[in-house]
Amino acid sequence: MNFKRKWKVILPVLLSAAVILAGGLYYISSVQDALWNRTVLDILEVTAQGRHALDTYMEKDMETLHLLSADLGEESSQDREVLHERIRQYDKNGASYICVDLDDGIVYTNLLDKGHALGAEQLDIFRKLEGKGMRQPFLDGRSGVWTIGCYERFSFADGKQGYVQKTQPLAELADRFSLSFYNNTGFSYVVDQAGDILIRSQHRNSNRTFQNLFDIIDLQGNDARQVDTFREALQTGKRGVARFRYQNEDYVFCYVPLENAAGWYVVSIIPNCVIMEQANDIVQHSRAMMVCILASVFVLTAFVLVYRRSMRRVLWAEEEARKAAESANIAKSRFLSNMSHDIRTPMNAIIGMTKLAADHANEPEKVRGYLKNIGLSSQLLVGLINDILDMSKIESGKMTLCNEANSLVTLTTEISNIIQPAAWQKGQRFTIRLHDVEHETLCFDMLRLNQVLLNLLSNAVKYTPEGGAINADITESASTREGYAHFTFRVEDNGIGMQPEFLKDIFHAFTREQDSRVNKTEGTGLGMAITKMIVDMMEGTVAVESEPSKGTAFTVDLDLQLAPDGAPQALSLPPMRILVVCDDTATCRSAAGFLNSLGAYADIACCGADAIRMLAAAVQNGQRYDAILTDWELPDMDGLQALQAFRAQGGEKPPALIVATYDWARIAPKAVGAGADGFLAKPFFRSTLYQCMRQYVLHDALPTEEQDRTVNLAGKRILIAEDNALNQEIAKELLENVGAQVEVAGNGQECVGRFAHAAPGYFDLILMDVHMPVMDGYEATRRIRRLPRPDAAQIPIFAMTADAFAEDIKAARAAGMDSHLAKPLNIPAMLQEIQRFLDADH
Repeated sequence: MNFKRKWKVILPVLLSAAVILAGGLYYISSVQDALWNRTVLDILEVTAQGRHALDTYMEKDMETLHLLSADLGEESSQDREVLHERIRQYDKNGASYICVDLDDGIVYTNLLDKGHALGAEQLDIFRKLEGKGMRQPFLDGRSGVWTIGCYERFSFADGKQGYVQKTQPLAELADRFSLSFYNNTGFSYVVDQAGDILIRSQHRNSNRTFQNLFDIIDLQGNDARQVDTFREALQTGKRGVARFRYQNEDYVFCYVPLENAAGWYVVSIIPNCVIMEQANDIVQHSRAMMVCILASVFVLTAFVLVYRRSMRRVLWAEEEARKAAESANIAKSRFLSNMSHDIRTPMNAIIGMTKLAADHANEPEKVRGYLKNIGLSSQLLVGLINDILDMSKIESGKMTLCNEANSLVTLTTEISNIIQPAAWQKGQRFTIRLHDVEHETLCFDMLRLNQVLLNLLSNAVKYTPEGGAINADITESASTREGYAHFTFRVEDNGIGMQPEFLKDIFHAFTREQDSRVNKTEGTGLGMAITKMIVDMMEGTVAVESEPSKGTAFTVDLDLQLAPDGAPQALSLPPMRILVVCDDTATCRSAAGFLNSLGAYADIACCGADAIRMLAAAVQNGQRYDAILTDWELPDMDGLQALQAFRAQGGEKPPALIVATYDWARIAPKAVGAGADGFLAKPFFRSTLYQCMRQYVLHDALPTEEQDRTVNLAGKRILIAEDNALNQEIAKELLENVGAQVEVAGNGQECVGRFAHAAPGYFDLILMDVHMPVMDGYEATRRIRRLPRPDAAQIPIFAMTADAFAEDIKAARAAGMDSHLAKPLNIPAMLQEIQRFLDADH
């Protein structure tokens, strides 16, 4: 009986031990496989990154070579000195450039002072290379160094065939792109489809004898089928992993094809033992654990404890996952609720105002008021939609920056024109101030920087009570990067501020502080997240400081590239005395600094009373002022009172110029009636201050930079390609209202047909929708540009589309379009753009 009872205990224990052993072995095998696969995938990704770096390097070389071939293609093959000079202009970074006249056999290089004749054998090599691409490494006959480079065939202006090539020592490229893995135990090669080693790693384990990768593998006794599979993968352009014996050890071969060199591969070679080192440690520990469990009399108890612990972890993980899912659902529901409210609010206003406009169609004043409200609600709706689309575009990685030469004057003017009316309605004081700004033209993405600053300023207006103050400071300082200037944009308000606990989440998407003071404020909760992401894309930083009930300050720091022609102009004024009247210290300092740099002398008065005393003293001393710059709002008197007081002083009356952020049209009647001679908008730059002094003080006739902005398209014939009937009607009537003759095509194919069958010069401009049935706008534009008629290449074609991102603008340009109009259309801007192109053509 005792024996039987023991077996009743021993048998379950043995069975449990067997199950544990089998499960442990399976677990160990799974862990080994999982860790090996994970590690190999990581190595494959690193190899792909190395391949991308090499591809990018080759692509830049090919782009440079293409520019050189384009330059040389503009010259005759007989202009040898010009050709040689063209090549020497690209002599940078020690690279070697050559240009070969394939017809005459003359070669030009940046390393020699003149061209010389090629031997027949060398010339035959160049003639066999067609198109463009990368040359396999070759021994440079001049230097005796193994060399690699890219080439491109082209035609000289006189029709002769030419060949350009950029090369560099193979060793330099090998040093730059030799990958290293796992504490320098792995290395890499660049090979072709046949396995020939093109670029050899400088790693100590790299074989320096063999010239072909398969020779190395074949001599190690590897399975022929695996070798053939690897060979086939290289020949068919695949990427993947193989395992072979190499140097008496198992190695993993990761291979990834290059994009810019057809048939070339980056192959990484890593010892398998290194990959499995972590897994082997885990396996050893697991084996020791199993031995302990099997040797212990408490195996069943240990099993139960481990099982219970595992179950608790699983339950805990499931509970955490459930809480995360609930949190995500709550966030999604809150976002959808906010969107439902924020989208329905302007939609309700649009629908309601449309109904009221229809009901009062015979009352023009009321209809105009309703239409104004419809426009405002439409802009709010577009802003909400743009935020959502921007967030999606940024998160998907598809948003790109369009860095072009732009003016800070234009940027600040546009921002002021948008923000000032909103601040005016709430009785807020909005000021833009400049500090040490020397460069007015820089290279940056106007749309995105405008978006960043408008997000910060519109929030400041929203969350600042009536009567508050909002300041935007722009400061230039030296940058640590050559060819750049550092700019600090600081937006500060004295609004409601934020709680400290919210500041850490302010740049997260879909977040808005839960506060009864802002619950009715419309928005997606995406503005700050978008701002942060755009600033990150521009390689800058954004920081926030805030205290409840005291206000908030955002600081954006950016390095902006100097424009090629953006150096400060050499402007100067004759000696003159200017009185600057303003209570803002920063504005006074900026104005005085600009005037002094222009050669004038500036006195500063902080209020109207001080200015009156200084004017009286100047009259008494016989040292009159040549002009007065006075703020429209002074602490002790308004603009009207100040002008009247200034004009009451004896002596000659110097020109008085009003300085204000407001639109001049708003205050012009009062100001001119009180004796104002002109207007200078804040913030004023050095160039605008100079032009103001010349116009109003020196009375110089400045060149007219802006023509009459009234749009008149009388006599112009415009073809519209648009498949939406309502959009056709809107565009047609808008253009006919300014005198244009309009014809409409319902798709791209019809547009091409209309243009092709019309007489040359019949149409003056084409507005082309991008997304249309039968044929889209891109293809229609390309076909029009290819038509064999004189006006096909010259007629302006505008993209008219809801695709409004930077890459969409680039796609339109690439298709042959001259301009891009984003829907919903900015009607005044559209008409001005059409007028500008048509005026330029005539």
